[in-house]
Amino acid sequence: MISRLTLDTSGATWRGRAMRYVLIYLVLAMVLVGVRYATQNVRADLLTAGSREKELIAQRDSLEVQVQALTTPQRVREWAFAQGMRRFAETVKVTADIPTVPLPAQLPSSPPDSSRSNPSPVSQTTLEVRTQWK
Repeated sequence: MISRLTLDTSGATWRGRAMRYVLIYLVLAMVLVGVRYATQNVRADLLTAGSREKELIAQRDSLEVQVQALTTPQRVREWAFAQGMRRFAETVKVTADIPTVPLPAQLPSSPPDSSRSNPSPVSQTTLEVRTQWK
């Protein structure tokens, strides 16, 4: 059997519902006003940031053009010549044979035995090359 729903249509019930809805709307209105108050400067800040970004982009572009102008191959070559660089084709070249370095007399003719616990130190021979840039 289906029972009938009974609606409470008394004044107190309607008054309670009306009060709840009014309180809900007031809370929502207060939240919206609070959010608007908290974000009132956001638009102005965004406009300021946008204009600053445009200025920085323009400055970056001008600096990039200046760097490209200052680092052209002709400018780099002029700077290098002013610092004393000479072209390889125009410089005087000095060649010399590297003499063979004789082995020290105390080196054994065979490699040291790795099974020994304390092998004798092997002296190192070095070759020094000095390059002068000018």
